[in-house]
Amino acid sequence: MSTRTKIFAAVAVLAFLAIALSRGGEESSAQLQALEDDPVAAYVPHGGKLVDTETQNEGTSLGKAVSAQYTRMFELSATAAGGALERAREAAVAAGWTLTEKPGERGFVAEKRAASGRLELAVVQFRDALLLPADVQPPALQISLRHLGS
Repeated sequence: MSTRTKIFAAVAVLAFLAIALSRGGEESSAQLQALEDDPVAAYVPHGGKLVDTETQNEGTSLGKAVSAQYTRMFELSATAAGGALERAREAAVAAGWTLTEKPGERGFVAEKRAASGRLELAVVQFRDALLLPADVQPPALQISLRHLGS
């Protein structure tokens, strides 16, 4: 690896760390709060164990707009995995979400209008470990809410 490549890689790592550390302790923005306050954000699938939560305020990154997001991942018991998507879809519809397309066998997408703007919901069920973080065991269910703005 050339010296120039090493310097570029080191600068990139330092820039990433500076951005990540500067966001630490940041309060939820109004858009993120709208996501966190939605009933689906508190949904826990039957037989599910929360293994990860990620939040992100809206803003910009490298000059591009970044949406506020709230994502939770659950490991599911083998018996609960069978009806997990159907139950999550029923909970979403009960909370006012509208499906944007026909649900697939691995997930669904829905949208909702809130006082703060348009929201998007994506629910995905993972049946194998291929796309899961190393510390998460399948089956798993990911619930991701994103604020699309006005």
